[in-house]
Amino acid sequence: MIPTWISIVGVVMTVLSPLLALGGVALGSYLARKSDRELDTWRHREETMRMVRWAVEQILEGDEAGTDAGVVTLRSLMRSELLQPEDYDLVAALTLAVTIDRVGQAAYADIEETDVEVVEGDSDHG
Repeated sequence: MIPTWISIVGVVMTVLSPLLALGGVALGSYLARKSDRELDTWRHREETMRMVRWAVEQILEGDEAGTDAGVVTLRSLMRSELLQPEDYDLVAALTLAVTIDRVGQAAYADIEETDVEVVEGDSDHG
């Protein structure tokens, strides 16, 4: 004859083991998603800073076409979803400093326009 407490333990383990497995899967899924979000944020930040560095280098070279390309890049980046909210102040201050220094106050005022729409080209037009 099997003691009653062993039967109870068997029933509890039968019920709890799938629930514990489900909890482990849910925890693993949560941690994986959190890691993916952190990695995505890091990749966006890396790409943002790479673009900022390139734009500043273009502006500081002094070539008129490079300066224009750098200003357009910074201008587009400030309106882009790629720019993280915590990086906005840094990019805005850098844009202000570099743009005013190289191309003057009037060009920076143009950059600050909020109702200008940035249009990306298609595959036929760049």
